[in-house]
Amino acid sequence: MTQTSPDPIWLAAGVLFLGVLLVLTAWRMRRVRGLTSGQSLALDNVTLYSARYRLAGRPDRIVRAGKSVIPEEWKSAKRLWPGHVAQMGVYFLLIEERYGVRPPHGYVVLGTGKRHRIDNDAKLRAWVLDLAGQIRAARARIDEEIPVSPRPGQCRSCGQRSECGQARI
Repeated sequence: MTQTSPDPIWLAAGVLFLGVLLVLTAWRMRRVRGLTSGQSLALDNVTLYSARYRLAGRPDRIVRAGKSVIPEEWKSAKRLWPGHVAQMGVYFLLIEERYGVRPPHGYVVLGTGKRHRIDNDAKLRAWVLDLAGQIRAARARIDEEIPVSPRPGQCRSCGQRSECGQARI
């Protein structure tokens, strides 16, 4: 019994089919996972810092799309939280200072693959700057005692009573 080798035409067609299938699969994965097309300027390896705003951050991806610079942040969460939006607002400020271009928007990509477009508007900017100011003010008061009025029984079982100037024992 002799074995015949496959016809080269069929072999080439099979390889071509697999190549097209791989390209389509990769394209779909990029779309579902939120990878914006464009030149990647940074992939979670550049920490941006602003002395002016006293803020720092590291976007998961920064993409140059034409003349725009777009930040992307990937989250394992299943829904968009206000903290995600605030984080994107910080990235907008940092990117504008670092690259000299104001990002028109950015994307938060959730663990489900859903992309949320966050627009860079004056309202978000004001909220982020106010929030950063509140955090700085809270840090300045970090050594102040927090006013509490516990019952004496709570103080006896508290693990912090030796550090507390307000313990009622």
